[in-house]
Amino acid sequence: MSEFVTLSKSSPEFESYLLGTFAQDKRALPVQSLNVNSAAETVTFKIVPLSEIAVPSFIIRLLQTIKIRSFLFILVPLFLMLTKNIADQTLRDPISALIATFGLVCAFISVNLRNDYTDHIRGVDRILERSGSRAIQKGWTTAAQIKSLSTVFLCLSLLIATPVVLAYPEITYVIAVALLIGLWAQFQKRVSFKYQIGGEIALFLMFGPLLTVGYQLSMGAQFDIESVWLGVVWGWAVLFVVHLRNFINIMPSSQAGFRNTVNWLGFDRSRRLIAIWWAIFLIINLFYHAVYAGNYWGIFVSVALCLLSFSFIGKLKALSSPVGGDLRQVFKYGFTLFLFTIGLWVFECLWYLTLAR
Repeated sequence: MSEFVTLSKSSPEFESYLLGTFAQDKRALPVQSLNVNSAAETVTFKIVPLSEIAVPSFIIRLLQTIKIRSFLFILVPLFLMLTKNIADQTLRDPISALIATFGLVCAFISVNLRNDYTDHIRGVDRILERSGSRAIQKGWTTAAQIKSLSTVFLCLSLLIATPVVLAYPEITYVIAVALLIGLWAQFQKRVSFKYQIGGEIALFLMFGPLLTVGYQLSMGAQFDIESVWLGVVWGWAVLFVVHLRNFINIMPSSQAGFRNTVNWLGFDRSRRLIAIWWAIFLIINLFYHAVYAGNYWGIFVSVALCLLSFSFIGKLKALSSPVGGDLRQVFKYGFTLFLFTIGLWVFECLWYLTLAR
């Protein structure tokens, strides 16, 4: 039998229900959250025995909990950097590069888990139905367990990174900046940095230049400007997806009081932001290819993306409301455009590898 319990933030049991530590044989599933991110917050929990929770197989649960689909954001730039250095014959230390790859994957898993924890505690994943892995909200695990697992993967990533740092001490500067951003991001008093105006800059740095430059150095290669520019292009593309996701959540996020650049600009100006953001991506992508890659690929990729962009911009311009199915269709089209860009870039890198043999 399940029951419902409503608790306010001032209740001494509030935190234990959010963390899932109130009982060993039950889960508290949040079904309604009001006044989130404020002192007047109240949450209604559905108390369900563990035996009544539908849990998928271990592998499905694991992959969804670590948000395997999001690995695209880290594995693609690592592949781009790896092929770049192989083609340029600057891959001096393949073993160190392999170790760094495992360390970065562990760090990424830690960040994903920590985000799930903080966004659950601060109300983001309880308000936005498609946000996060949903593992906590479905009762597959508890917020406390996710937090502990995040710490385990963080320690594992630091342990794995130790020999790389000892071999190439200059990486310390990159790690130090990343840690400072991570600490600032995860220990905000009110809400995740993802829901602060301009907080996307942290994502840009972490998934862009810091990632590519750090990985470049871990290969034993020298620092070069190309690794920075590759990071800028990739980080800009990642933020395009972030802005798109924030755009489709603009209504529930605004109602819940979550703030980010898209919410701050409002519906109409956010449409222009996304269109301009994508246009700038096309420009810097063309610049990167013109300077560091072949003119053929730069022109081919740019023309292909420009032709596809007309339809996307048209769908974006045709939106008249921040609610409805058209909004999600725009996101799907924009994300498909992002995936198509990745496909072309990966194919281009494979082409360069065949020429380098």
